Amino acid sequence: MVRKKKRRKKEKRGIWFSRRRRRWPWILLILAVAIVFISIATYLSQKPREVTPPRRAVILDGLSMDYPNQTFIRSAEKILRQGGFTVDVYSLENITLSLLRKLPSEDYGLVIFRVHGGRMRPPIGIFIDGVLFIERCSPGSHMEEIKSGYLLLGRTFLSNQTYCVVPPHYITDKLHGRFRGAIIIAMSCFTGDYELMAKAFFKRGAGAYIGFRGKISPAYADAFTINLLRKIYAENIPLQEAFNQTRAELGPDPDYKGTPVLYLP
Repeated sequence: MVRKKKRRKKEKRGIWFSRRRRRWPWILLILAVAIVFISIATYLSQKPREVTPPRRAVILDGLSMDYPNQTFIRSAEKILRQGGFTVDVYSLENITLSLLRKLPSEDYGLVIFRVHGGRMRPPIGIFIDGVLFIERCSPGSHMEEIKSGYLLLGRTFLSNQTYCVVPPHYITDKLHGRFRGAIIIAMSCFTGDYELMAKAFFKRGAGAYIGFRGKISPAYADAFTINLLRKIYAENIPLQEAFNQTRAELGPDPDYKGTPVLYLP
């Protein structure tokens, strides 16, 4: 009886994958490509975009009683309206903390604080520069925010009237909504000494902040601001260039030697 020899299957030499295993390199390649595309899309979505501020402006004229200047107000309104803005003006008696809090949600592209400013030291703590005197108030008002340190009480040099004074962290924590690249001009003493107030407005969506280093007179602040507005909105000069030209033309305050400063995010 002859036995039949069993034929052995030829073994495949070299590296060999089953069909199932051969799919994995393609799957890994597709996943890698997908991850790259997702990473690029995420980067582009987070990349800051140039924002055109809305054509709406507001002037908070807190100096309307101590240093009235209707020529400044009329000139600013004329320049801005000819530049396509709608303009709201609030005199001292209409300026409140409630108004301040809602400014970002009102879609303003330009906010001008023509108010008292300065440096103050809380009862316990160090000096805070760049504070804004916003609302005339009685010592008993807004006690919760005063006790929590969000507001200070202060008086100007030439007045016995008490003001609710706003430090930078009030802007950061208490305002409602966000600006859409608004330009903030703080026409007050010491508002540009440090970057704290500028950073507070940037956290609320502002696109530029202009303040003043040191002490300035209202007349100098008015002249600088009108010249700056004219260059930006009448002559269509870019903000940085307009600021540099205005600062070079006017120089420092002739009386107090204070100087303007521009901060960008």
